[in-house]
Amino acid sequence: MAASGGPVQDLFEEATCSICLEYFKDPVIIPECGHNFCRACLIQYWGKSEGEASCPECRKTVQQRNLIPNRSLANVAEKAKMLRGDFCGRKRAEGKERVCEKHQEPLKLFCKEDESPICLVCERSKEHKSHEVVPLEEASQEYMNQMEAEMEKTVAEFRCLHRFLEEQEKRLLFQMAEVEKEIAKKREEHLARLSGELSSLESLIQEVEEKLQEPASELLQDIGSFLWRYQEKFEDPPMAFPPALKWRIWDFGDINPFLEGVMKQFRDTLGSGFQLQQENVTLDPDTAHPHLVLSEDRKRVRFGDEEQDLPNNCERFDKHPYVLGGEGFTGGRHFWEVVVGSEGGWAVGVARKSVKRKGQITFGPEEGVWGLGKWAGEYKASSHAAMTLSKEPERIRVALNCEGGRVSFYDADRAALLYTFSAAPFSGETLLPLFWVPRKAHLTLSD
Repeated sequence: MAASGGPVQDLFEEATCSICLEYFKDPVIIPECGHNFCRACLIQYWGKSEGEASCPECRKTVQQRNLIPNRSLANVAEKAKMLRGDFCGRKRAEGKERVCEKHQEPLKLFCKEDESPICLVCERSKEHKSHEVVPLEEASQEYMNQMEAEMEKTVAEFRCLHRFLEEQEKRLLFQMAEVEKEIAKKREEHLARLSGELSSLESLIQEVEEKLQEPASELLQDIGSFLWRYQEKFEDPPMAFPPALKWRIWDFGDINPFLEGVMKQFRDTLGSGFQLQQENVTLDPDTAHPHLVLSEDRKRVRFGDEEQDLPNNCERFDKHPYVLGGEGFTGGRHFWEVVVGSEGGWAVGVARKSVKRKGQITFGPEEGVWGLGKWAGEYKASSHAAMTLSKEPERIRVALNCEGGRVSFYDADRAALLYTFSAAPFSGETLLPLFWVPRKAHLTLSD
Protein backbone atom coordinates (compact mmCIF):
# COMPACT_ATOMS: atom_id res chain seq x y z
CA MET A 1 0.00 0.00 0.00
CA ALA A 2 2.75 2.41 0.95
CA ALA A 3 4.54 4.61 -1.58
CA SER A 4 8.13 5.70 -1.13
CA GLY A 5 7.61 9.33 -0.15
CA GLY A 6 9.79 9.34 2.97
CA PRO A 7 9.16 7.74 6.36
CA VAL A 8 6.47 10.23 7.39
CA GLN A 9 4.52 9.82 4.18
CA ASP A 10 4.96 6.04 4.40
CA LEU A 11 3.45 6.07 7.89
CA PHE A 12 0.48 8.11 6.67
CA GLU A 13 -0.02 5.68 3.79
CA GLU A 14 0.14 2.60 6.05
CA ALA A 15 -2.41 4.14 8.44
CA THR A 16 -4.86 4.91 5.61
CA CYS A 17 -7.72 2.74 4.36
CA SER A 18 -7.43 2.09 0.62
CA ILE A 19 -11.22 2.28 0.20
CA CYS A 20 -12.12 5.60 1.86
CA LEU A 21 -8.61 7.13 1.73
CA GLU A 22 -9.06 8.21 5.35
CA TYR A 23 -7.22 7.14 8.48
CA PHE A 24 -8.44 3.75 9.68
CA LYS A 25 -11.61 3.70 11.79
CA ASP A 26 -12.31 0.38 13.52
CA PRO A 27 -9.79 -1.44 11.29
CA VAL A 28 -10.19 -5.17 10.61
CA ILE A 29 -7.78 -7.62 9.04
CA ILE A 30 -8.64 -10.22 6.41
CA PRO A 31 -6.71 -13.28 7.65
CA GLU A 32 -6.53 -15.02 4.29
CA CYS A 33 -4.41 -12.24 2.74
CA GLY A 34 -3.43 -9.93 5.63
CA HIS A 35 -4.91 -6.71 4.17
CA ASN A 36 -6.60 -4.15 6.42
CA PHE A 37 -9.68 -1.95 5.88
CA CYS A 38 -12.17 0.03 7.92
CA ARG A 39 -14.92 -2.35 9.01
CA ALA A 40 -17.68 -0.06 7.67
CA CYS A 41 -15.86 0.40 4.34
CA LEU A 42 -15.47 -3.35 3.86
CA ILE A 43 -19.09 -4.10 4.74
CA GLN A 44 -20.27 -1.37 2.34
CA TYR A 45 -17.92 -2.67 -0.37
CA TRP A 46 -19.30 -6.20 -0.08
CA GLY A 47 -22.86 -4.91 0.01
CA LYS A 48 -25.51 -7.42 0.94
CA SER A 49 -23.75 -10.46 -0.51
CA GLU A 50 -23.48 -13.46 1.80
CA GLY A 51 -20.95 -16.26 2.09
CA GLU A 52 -17.79 -15.77 0.05
CA ALA A 53 -16.48 -12.33 -0.90
CA SER A 54 -13.18 -10.97 -2.26
CA CYS A 55 -10.51 -8.69 -0.87
CA PRO A 56 -10.83 -5.19 -2.42
CA GLU A 57 -7.04 -5.02 -2.80
CA CYS A 58 -5.84 -8.45 -3.99
CA ARG A 59 -9.22 -9.96 -5.04
CA LYS A 60 -8.55 -13.12 -3.05
CA THR A 61 -11.70 -15.02 -2.04
CA VAL A 62 -12.33 -14.70 1.69
CA GLN A 63 -14.95 -15.57 4.29
CA GLN A 64 -16.72 -12.46 5.62
CA ARG A 65 -17.22 -13.95 9.06
CA ASN A 66 -13.45 -14.34 9.56
CA LEU A 67 -12.77 -10.60 10.01
CA ILE A 68 -10.62 -9.81 13.06
CA PRO A 69 -10.39 -6.39 14.78
CA ASN A 70 -6.85 -4.97 14.41
CA ARG A 71 -6.45 -2.94 17.59
CA SER A 72 -2.72 -2.44 17.02
CA LEU A 73 -3.38 -0.77 13.67
CA ALA A 74 -6.08 1.39 15.27
CA ASN A 75 -3.50 2.65 17.80
CA VAL A 76 -0.98 3.40 15.05
CA ALA A 77 -3.63 5.30 13.07
CA GLU A 78 -4.30 7.45 16.14
CA LYS A 79 -0.58 8.23 16.45
CA ALA A 80 -0.43 9.07 12.74
CA LYS A 81 -3.23 11.57 13.30
CA MET A 82 -1.15 13.19 16.05
CA LEU A 83 1.77 13.53 13.66
CA ARG A 84 -0.37 15.13 10.99
CA GLY A 85 -2.80 17.03 13.20
CA ASP A 86 -6.28 17.31 11.78
CA PHE A 87 -5.35 15.64 8.48
CA CYS A 88 -8.52 14.00 7.12
CA GLY A 89 -7.50 12.60 3.72
CA ARG A 90 -4.46 11.74 1.66
CA LYS A 91 -5.39 14.27 -1.01
CA ARG A 92 -4.77 17.23 1.23
CA ALA A 93 -2.03 19.58 -0.09
CA GLU A 94 1.37 18.09 0.81
CA GLY A 95 3.64 20.95 -0.14
CA LYS A 96 2.57 23.19 2.72
CA GLU A 97 4.86 22.80 5.74
CA ARG A 98 3.07 22.60 9.07
CA VAL A 99 4.08 25.14 11.70
CA CYS A 100 3.72 25.41 15.48
CA GLU A 101 0.57 27.38 16.35
CA LYS A 102 2.31 28.92 19.35
CA HIS A 103 5.70 29.88 17.84
CA GLN A 104 4.95 29.76 14.09
CA GLU A 105 8.03 27.61 13.59
CA PRO A 106 8.20 24.42 11.47
CA LEU A 107 7.22 21.20 13.31
CA LYS A 108 10.40 19.17 12.83
CA LEU A 109 10.58 17.32 16.16
CA PHE A 110 8.42 14.79 18.00
CA CYS A 111 7.98 14.69 21.80
CA LYS A 112 7.64 11.05 22.93
CA GLU A 113 6.36 12.09 26.35
CA ASP A 114 3.37 14.03 24.97
CA GLU A 115 3.20 12.05 21.72
CA SER A 116 2.91 15.21 19.61
CA PRO A 117 5.01 17.12 17.02
CA ILE A 118 6.84 20.23 18.29
CA CYS A 119 9.14 22.92 16.95
CA LEU A 120 12.71 23.83 17.98
CA VAL A 121 11.45 26.61 20.29
CA CYS A 122 9.08 24.15 22.05
CA GLU A 123 12.02 21.80 22.65
CA ARG A 124 13.88 24.51 24.61
CA SER A 125 10.83 25.49 26.65
CA LYS A 126 10.23 24.36 30.24
CA GLU A 127 7.24 22.34 29.06
CA HIS A 128 9.45 19.89 27.11
CA LYS A 129 12.83 20.42 28.78
CA SER A 130 12.98 16.98 30.47
CA HIS A 131 11.15 15.11 27.71
CA GLU A 132 12.67 12.75 25.17
CA VAL A 133 12.56 14.46 21.76
CA VAL A 134 13.48 12.92 18.38
CA PRO A 135 13.31 14.13 14.77
CA LEU A 136 9.86 13.84 13.24
CA GLU A 137 11.11 11.53 10.47
CA GLU A 138 12.68 9.18 13.04
CA ALA A 139 9.46 9.04 15.10
CA SER A 140 7.35 8.26 12.05
CA GLN A 141 9.75 5.48 11.02
CA GLU A 142 9.60 4.02 14.53
CA TYR A 143 5.79 3.97 14.51
CA MET A 144 5.73 2.46 11.05
CA ASN A 145 8.08 -0.33 12.15
CA GLN A 146 5.91 -0.90 15.20
CA MET A 147 2.79 -1.11 13.05
CA GLU A 148 4.37 -3.62 10.66
CA ALA A 149 5.54 -5.78 13.56
CA GLU A 150 2.10 -5.73 15.19
CA MET A 151 0.44 -6.59 11.88
CA GLU A 152 2.76 -9.55 11.36
CA LYS A 153 2.12 -10.68 14.93
CA THR A 154 -1.68 -10.44 14.45
CA VAL A 155 -1.60 -12.47 11.25
CA ALA A 156 0.70 -15.09 12.83
CA GLU A 157 -1.59 -15.40 15.87
CA PHE A 158 -4.65 -15.83 13.70
CA ARG A 159 -2.97 -18.50 11.60
CA CYS A 160 -2.00 -20.28 14.80
CA LEU A 161 -5.61 -20.09 15.99
CA HIS A 162 -6.84 -21.26 12.60
CA ARG A 163 -4.62 -24.35 12.76
CA PHE A 164 -5.70 -24.95 16.35
CA LEU A 165 -9.39 -24.83 15.45
CA GLU A 166 -8.90 -27.03 12.38
CA GLU A 167 -7.22 -29.68 14.53
CA GLN A 168 -9.96 -29.46 17.15
CA GLU A 169 -12.64 -29.66 14.45
CA LYS A 170 -11.15 -32.91 13.13
CA ARG A 171 -10.92 -34.31 16.65
CA LEU A 172 -14.49 -33.29 17.50
CA LEU A 173 -15.88 -34.70 14.27
CA PHE A 174 -14.13 -37.98 15.03
CA GLN A 175 -15.48 -37.99 18.59
CA MET A 176 -18.99 -37.13 17.38
CA ALA A 177 -18.82 -40.02 14.92
CA GLU A 178 -17.79 -42.32 17.76
CA VAL A 179 -20.67 -41.07 19.92
CA GLU A 180 -23.10 -41.60 17.03
CA LYS A 181 -21.83 -45.17 16.65
CA GLU A 182 -22.25 -45.74 20.37
CA ILE A 183 -25.78 -44.31 20.32
CA ALA A 184 -26.63 -46.48 17.31
CA LYS A 185 -25.24 -49.53 19.11
CA LYS A 186 -27.33 -48.78 22.22
CA ARG A 187 -30.37 -48.21 20.02
CA GLU A 188 -29.90 -51.63 18.42
CA GLU A 189 -29.50 -53.18 21.87
CA HIS A 190 -32.72 -51.49 23.00
CA LEU A 191 -34.57 -52.61 19.88
CA ALA A 192 -33.31 -56.18 20.27
CA ARG A 193 -34.38 -56.25 23.90
CA LEU A 194 -37.76 -54.68 23.09
CA SER A 195 -38.25 -57.22 20.32
CA GLY A 196 -37.46 -60.03 22.78
CA GLU A 197 -39.76 -58.49 25.39
CA LEU A 198 -42.55 -58.20 22.82
CA SER A 199 -42.15 -61.84 21.78
CA SER A 200 -42.11 -62.91 25.43
CA LEU A 201 -45.17 -60.79 26.13
CA GLU A 202 -47.04 -62.35 23.21
CA SER A 203 -46.20 -65.81 24.57
CA LEU A 204 -47.35 -64.75 28.03
CA ILE A 205 -50.65 -63.41 26.66
CA GLN A 206 -51.20 -66.65 24.78
CA GLU A 207 -50.42 -68.63 27.94
CA VAL A 208 -52.91 -66.52 29.95
CA GLU A 209 -55.61 -67.02 27.31
CA GLU A 210 -55.02 -70.78 27.35
CA LYS A 211 -55.07 -70.77 31.16
CA LEU A 212 -58.43 -69.01 31.18
CA GLN A 213 -59.90 -71.77 28.99
CA GLU A 214 -59.08 -74.43 31.57
CA PRO A 215 -61.67 -75.74 34.04
CA ALA A 216 -61.68 -74.07 37.46
CA SER A 217 -60.10 -77.09 39.14
CA GLU A 218 -57.14 -77.04 36.75
CA LEU A 219 -56.93 -73.20 36.65
CA LEU A 220 -56.35 -73.02 40.40
CA GLN A 221 -53.57 -75.59 40.30
CA ASP A 222 -50.16 -73.87 40.43
CA ILE A 223 -51.90 -70.48 40.19
CA GLY A 224 -49.45 -68.94 42.70
CA SER A 225 -46.40 -69.82 40.61
CA PHE A 226 -48.11 -68.57 37.43
CA LEU A 227 -48.99 -65.18 38.96
CA TRP A 228 -45.50 -64.82 40.39
CA ARG A 229 -43.95 -65.31 36.92
CA TYR A 230 -46.46 -62.84 35.48
CA GLN A 231 -45.64 -60.12 38.05
CA GLU A 232 -41.89 -60.71 37.78
CA LYS A 233 -42.06 -60.09 34.04
CA PHE A 234 -43.63 -56.66 34.47
CA GLU A 235 -41.43 -55.58 37.37
CA ASP A 236 -38.18 -55.75 35.36
CA PRO A 237 -36.61 -52.25 35.32
CA PRO A 238 -36.28 -50.55 31.90
CA MET A 239 -32.85 -50.42 30.29
CA ALA A 240 -31.12 -47.24 31.51
CA PHE A 241 -29.40 -44.80 29.17
CA PRO A 242 -25.66 -45.10 30.06
CA PRO A 243 -24.54 -42.08 32.19
CA ALA A 244 -21.11 -42.03 30.50
CA LEU A 245 -22.78 -41.51 27.12
CA LYS A 246 -25.01 -38.78 28.57
CA TRP A 247 -21.94 -36.93 29.89
CA ARG A 248 -20.35 -37.01 26.43
CA ILE A 249 -23.51 -35.56 24.89
CA TRP A 250 -23.65 -32.77 27.53
CA ASP A 251 -19.96 -32.07 26.85
CA PHE A 252 -20.61 -31.56 23.13
CA GLY A 253 -23.49 -29.22 23.93
CA ASP A 254 -21.16 -27.02 25.99
CA ILE A 255 -18.49 -26.62 23.28
CA ASN A 256 -20.26 -24.10 21.02
CA PRO A 257 -20.33 -21.15 23.50
CA PHE A 258 -16.72 -21.94 24.38
CA LEU A 259 -15.69 -21.56 20.72
CA GLU A 260 -17.62 -18.29 20.46
CA GLY A 261 -15.62 -16.97 23.41
CA VAL A 262 -12.35 -18.15 21.85
CA MET A 263 -13.08 -16.26 18.63
CA LYS A 264 -13.72 -13.07 20.61
CA GLN A 265 -10.59 -13.35 22.75
CA PHE A 266 -8.28 -15.62 20.75
CA ARG A 267 -5.07 -13.93 21.88
CA ASP A 268 -5.79 -14.75 25.50
CA THR A 269 -7.28 -18.18 25.03
CA LEU A 270 -4.81 -20.02 22.82
CA GLY A 271 -3.20 -21.51 25.90
CA SER A 272 -6.43 -22.40 27.68
CA GLY A 273 -7.78 -25.92 27.78
CA PHE A 274 -10.15 -27.03 25.03
CA GLN A 275 -11.12 -30.23 26.81
CA LEU A 276 -13.60 -30.20 29.67
CA GLN A 277 -11.24 -30.87 32.56
CA GLN A 278 -12.06 -32.33 35.98
CA GLU A 279 -10.36 -30.25 38.67
CA ASN A 280 -9.01 -31.41 42.02
CA VAL A 281 -10.62 -28.58 43.96
CA THR A 282 -9.66 -27.95 47.60
CA LEU A 283 -11.03 -25.49 50.16
CA ASP A 284 -9.23 -22.27 51.09
CA PRO A 285 -9.07 -22.01 54.93
CA ASP A 286 -8.26 -18.28 54.77
CA THR A 287 -11.73 -17.60 53.33
CA ALA A 288 -13.79 -19.91 55.58
CA HIS A 289 -16.34 -18.40 57.99
CA PRO A 290 -15.28 -19.00 61.63
CA HIS A 291 -18.10 -21.53 62.14
CA LEU A 292 -16.87 -23.75 59.30
CA VAL A 293 -14.58 -26.66 60.16
CA LEU A 294 -12.35 -27.97 57.36
CA SER A 295 -10.73 -31.41 57.18
CA GLU A 296 -6.93 -31.70 57.02
CA ASP A 297 -6.99 -32.56 53.33
CA ARG A 298 -9.32 -29.55 52.74
CA LYS A 299 -11.81 -31.73 50.89
CA ARG A 300 -14.62 -31.71 53.51
CA VAL A 301 -16.36 -28.93 55.43
CA ARG A 302 -19.06 -28.87 58.11
CA PHE A 303 -20.78 -26.27 60.26
CA GLY A 304 -19.32 -26.36 63.77
CA ASP A 305 -21.24 -25.79 66.98
CA GLU A 306 -18.90 -23.07 68.19
CA GLU A 307 -17.28 -20.20 66.34
CA GLN A 308 -13.51 -20.65 66.02
CA ASP A 309 -11.01 -18.00 67.02
CA LEU A 310 -9.58 -17.20 63.60
CA PRO A 311 -7.85 -14.07 62.22
CA ASN A 312 -10.37 -11.65 60.73
CA ASN A 313 -8.38 -11.18 57.53
CA CYS A 314 -9.78 -9.40 54.47
CA GLU A 315 -10.34 -12.69 52.59
CA ARG A 316 -12.53 -14.30 55.28
CA PHE A 317 -16.35 -14.26 55.19
CA ASP A 318 -17.70 -12.89 58.46
CA LYS A 319 -21.49 -12.81 58.01
CA HIS A 320 -22.48 -15.93 56.04
CA PRO A 321 -21.07 -19.48 56.28
CA TYR A 322 -19.22 -19.39 52.94
CA VAL A 323 -15.86 -20.81 51.93
CA LEU A 324 -14.08 -20.50 48.58
CA GLY A 325 -12.01 -23.02 46.66
CA GLY A 326 -8.26 -22.59 46.62
CA GLU A 327 -8.00 -22.90 42.82
CA GLY A 328 -9.05 -20.05 40.49
CA PHE A 329 -9.91 -20.15 36.78
CA THR A 330 -9.65 -17.45 34.10
CA GLY A 331 -10.05 -19.54 30.94
CA GLY A 332 -10.99 -22.97 29.62
CA ARG A 333 -13.68 -25.44 30.65
CA HIS A 334 -13.62 -27.12 34.06
CA PHE A 335 -15.83 -29.17 36.36
CA TRP A 336 -15.80 -30.52 39.90
CA GLU A 337 -18.25 -32.60 41.92
CA VAL A 338 -19.58 -32.10 45.45
CA VAL A 339 -21.39 -34.63 47.67
CA VAL A 340 -24.15 -32.56 49.27
CA GLY A 341 -26.20 -35.18 51.13
CA SER A 342 -29.84 -34.70 52.00
CA GLU A 343 -29.69 -33.13 55.48
CA GLY A 344 -30.29 -29.41 55.90
CA GLY A 345 -29.40 -26.82 53.28
CA TRP A 346 -26.40 -26.29 51.04
CA ALA A 347 -25.25 -24.31 48.00
CA VAL A 348 -22.42 -24.71 45.48
CA GLY A 349 -21.28 -22.61 42.54
CA VAL A 350 -18.67 -20.07 41.46
CA ALA A 351 -17.88 -16.51 42.48
CA ARG A 352 -15.69 -13.72 41.23
CA LYS A 353 -12.47 -13.36 43.19
CA SER A 354 -13.60 -9.83 44.10
CA VAL A 355 -16.83 -11.10 45.72
CA LYS A 356 -17.78 -9.23 48.89
CA ARG A 357 -16.48 -11.00 52.01
CA LYS A 358 -17.80 -8.77 54.81
CA GLY A 359 -21.39 -8.10 55.84
CA GLN A 360 -24.60 -9.04 54.04
CA ILE A 361 -24.22 -10.75 50.65
CA THR A 362 -26.92 -11.50 48.08
CA PHE A 363 -26.55 -15.00 46.65
CA GLY A 364 -26.86 -14.04 42.97
CA PRO A 365 -25.14 -12.73 39.81
CA GLU A 366 -25.56 -9.12 40.97
CA GLU A 367 -22.93 -9.89 43.65
CA GLY A 368 -20.74 -11.92 41.27
CA VAL A 369 -22.12 -15.30 42.45
CA TRP A 370 -23.59 -18.04 40.24
CA GLY A 371 -24.84 -20.95 42.31
CA LEU A 372 -27.45 -23.59 42.99
CA GLY A 373 -28.56 -24.83 46.38
CA LYS A 374 -31.21 -25.95 48.80
CA TRP A 375 -32.53 -23.78 51.58
CA ALA A 376 -35.82 -23.73 53.50
CA GLY A 377 -36.61 -27.06 51.85
CA GLU A 378 -36.55 -25.58 48.32
CA TYR A 379 -34.06 -25.83 45.48
CA LYS A 380 -33.06 -22.53 43.87
CA ALA A 381 -30.53 -21.26 41.33
CA SER A 382 -29.13 -18.13 43.05
CA SER A 383 -32.03 -15.78 43.81
CA HIS A 384 -34.34 -17.28 41.13
CA ALA A 385 -37.71 -18.90 41.82
CA ALA A 386 -37.84 -22.32 43.45
CA MET A 387 -37.15 -25.32 41.22
CA THR A 388 -38.99 -28.64 41.14
CA LEU A 389 -36.64 -31.65 40.89
CA SER A 390 -37.83 -35.17 40.11
CA LYS A 391 -35.30 -36.62 42.51
CA GLU A 392 -33.26 -35.16 45.36
CA PRO A 393 -29.63 -34.99 44.20
CA GLU A 394 -26.84 -36.32 46.39
CA ARG A 395 -23.87 -35.32 44.25
CA ILE A 396 -23.69 -32.11 42.20
CA ARG A 397 -21.40 -31.50 39.22
CA VAL A 398 -20.48 -27.83 38.69
CA ALA A 399 -19.33 -27.14 35.10
CA LEU A 400 -17.64 -23.81 34.35
CA ASN A 401 -17.13 -22.52 30.79
CA CYS A 402 -15.07 -19.32 31.11
CA GLU A 403 -15.01 -18.25 27.46
CA GLY A 404 -18.65 -19.20 26.90
CA GLY A 405 -19.83 -17.38 30.04
CA ARG A 406 -21.71 -20.45 31.30
CA VAL A 407 -22.11 -22.18 34.66
CA SER A 408 -24.09 -25.43 34.62
CA PHE A 409 -25.24 -27.69 37.45
CA TYR A 410 -25.96 -31.41 37.06
CA ASP A 411 -27.20 -34.28 39.16
CA ALA A 412 -23.90 -36.15 38.81
CA ASP A 413 -25.36 -39.58 39.58
CA ARG A 414 -27.98 -39.34 36.83
CA ALA A 415 -26.14 -37.05 34.36
CA ALA A 416 -29.22 -34.80 34.48
CA LEU A 417 -28.97 -31.05 33.84
CA LEU A 418 -30.49 -29.04 36.71
CA TYR A 419 -29.79 -25.43 35.69
CA THR A 420 -27.54 -23.30 33.45
CA PHE A 421 -26.49 -19.66 33.74
CA SER A 422 -25.68 -18.45 30.21
CA ALA A 423 -23.98 -15.25 29.01
CA ALA A 424 -22.66 -14.62 32.53
CA PRO A 425 -20.59 -11.39 32.72
CA PHE A 426 -17.31 -12.83 34.03
CA SER A 427 -15.38 -9.83 32.58
CA GLY A 428 -12.14 -11.80 32.47
CA GLU A 429 -11.92 -11.92 36.27
CA THR A 430 -10.61 -14.96 38.16
CA LEU A 431 -13.44 -17.30 39.18
CA LEU A 432 -13.36 -19.43 42.34
CA PRO A 433 -15.50 -22.39 43.48
CA LEU A 434 -17.98 -21.26 46.20
CA PHE A 435 -19.65 -23.31 48.95
CA TRP A 436 -22.41 -22.36 51.43
CA VAL A 437 -22.55 -24.60 54.52
CA PRO A 438 -25.29 -23.66 57.02
CA ARG A 439 -26.17 -25.43 60.30
CA LYS A 440 -26.36 -29.24 60.19
CA ALA A 441 -24.79 -29.21 56.72
CA HIS A 442 -21.60 -30.84 55.50
CA LEU A 443 -20.09 -30.98 52.00
CA THR A 444 -17.44 -33.27 50.52
CA LEU A 445 -15.44 -32.61 47.36
CA SER A 446 -15.13 -35.66 45.13
CA ASP A 447 -11.67 -36.67 43.87
